[in-house]
Amino acid sequence: MQVRPARPTDLPAIAAIEVRSFPDPWPEALLAGYFDDRQALILLAEEEEPLGFLIARVESPPRGGRTLHIHDLAVDPPHRRRGVGSALLAALTQAALREHISRLQLEVRVGNEAGLRFYERHGFRVTRRLAHYYEDRGAALRMERLLTPPASPSS
Repeated sequence: MQVRPARPTDLPAIAAIEVRSFPDPWPEALLAGYFDDRQALILLAEEEEPLGFLIARVESPPRGGRTLHIHDLAVDPPHRRRGVGSALLAALTQAALREHISRLQLEVRVGNEAGLRFYERHGFRVTRRLAHYYEDRGAALRMERLLTPPASPSS
């Protein structure tokens, strides 16, 4: 499996994975907007075919520092539980460290126990509950992971 930056030509595959992954998928036009956003990072995991994607955006919250906010992460259902999501998060973490970004952040729907456990296994912790976060007024949990740059070798 390889993880690489997505290209606009990957949009149909990304949109198809989105539709197969969520009961209320984002429209293709909304996904397409991220390709025009200079602060966005779109990663695609693939083997012979696309397996999953991750969309994140660099943000500068009021409390300082830059955050890489995960907006969407989806793995095509037939390819789940094979490490695709973990590979996408690992690639995102490396990109954040290269850019000196110290925090990853995301929201997960309350009741999405599988998602919550997945992110907790990857070092994310719940920092806040957001009532009426989703369009259907469902609540979300904000999760964050603080990143520590690797120690540089001593001379």
